[in-house]
Amino acid sequence: MTFMKTSLIKLCLLFLLIMQLTVLNSQVWTAGDNITLQVSEFALIETNHAPVHLELSTSTPGSAVSSVSNSDLFVKISSIVPGGTDREVTARISSGSVPSGTTLTLASAACTTTNSGGALGTPEPNPIVLSNIDQLLVRYIATCYTGTGYNDGYQMTFTWSPLNPATNYSQIAAATYNITVVFTLTAHDGN
Repeated sequence: MTFMKTSLIKLCLLFLLIMQLTVLNSQVWTAGDNITLQVSEFALIETNHAPVHLELSTSTPGSAVSSVSNSDLFVKISSIVPGGTDREVTARISSGSVPSGTTLTLASAACTTTNSGGALGTPEPNPIVLSNIDQLLVRYIATCYTGTGYNDGYQMTFTWSPLNPATNYSQIAAATYNITVVFTLTAHDGN
């Protein structure tokens, strides 16, 4: 029995010695390489192309035409900005004009939050009167996305109204007027 114990001890010591030699003779080689990660700056803007149809009318004899609104159009953006900068959305009439005796305003709602993320910006608190000059709708947009669904993004509300009916009502003429409104996503100018 002693012989077996001695043999077992010798066998264990031999095993430990082999393990020790294996560890001592192991070599480790490493290699490395530089990896470049890049996030490109971009600014993409699109609408849901919803038709906006506004019609001034009244059904009560003796009354003026009423204001009419449409909120079917949504503006979607994707934006990656350099650190510390932001963007804004502006709108203007690029072709056609608002008929005499009337005014066309536009207001942006806050971005929908279902499919969006990031720094989505802040809509201007008051509607803008559309003209051929770019006017601010949403400011402080940074790195964000607004979603790609039909009703994702910033909901735009167009309101067409008679301009001071007591003095300008006679300027309103029955016709079909076509205008194009352009939305622009641009770098904030610092003002």
